[in-house]
Amino acid sequence: MIKRILVGCSLLAMLGMGSLPAHAQQKPSSPSTSPAAPQQTISDEELKKFINVAKQMPAISQERTKLVVQAVEKEGLSMNRFQEIYLFKRDSKAKPATQVTKDEEQKYDRVFAQLEQIQKDTQSKIGNAVQAEGLEVPRFVQILETVQKNPALQKKIEQMLRTGSQKTPQK
Repeated sequence: MIKRILVGCSLLAMLGMGSLPAHAQQKPSSPSTSPAAPQQTISDEELKKFINVAKQMPAISQERTKLVVQAVEKEGLSMNRFQEIYLFKRDSKAKPATQVTKDEEQKYDRVFAQLEQIQKDTQSKIGNAVQAEGLEVPRFVQILETVQKNPALQKKIEQMLRTGSQKTPQK
């Protein structure tokens, strides 16, 4: 369970947290909150909040994936073809199986614009989930990075998940 949570959080952190300007910049961060220098301790209360947010990540990820697939298919492209065109546009040395037509290029461009909006919406949902639990985005990222590097903390989270002690009272 902990591995699934960490993978989900990591993926969404890479996709969303790195560019969450509305949430990450609400308060200026002090030098002690940089990812390279995580805060020394993580309280049990912060871990509970972290777990509550992390448990929401699979649903956010699934929704994002569903919207991406819908956007691609709505334009009449397959996911494979979209990825092929994407790789080709990123690396001119990458050769698609078949030449990209003007029509496909236009479809790709329309999908890509939709994906940018989906990404912004996902970032907003992640930020809202983090803040709804009473954490700031930079602190959530710090906790995530610390948990990923600390097997003892991972075991503590697993124990909290087993006992159900991550639930915080609703306000």
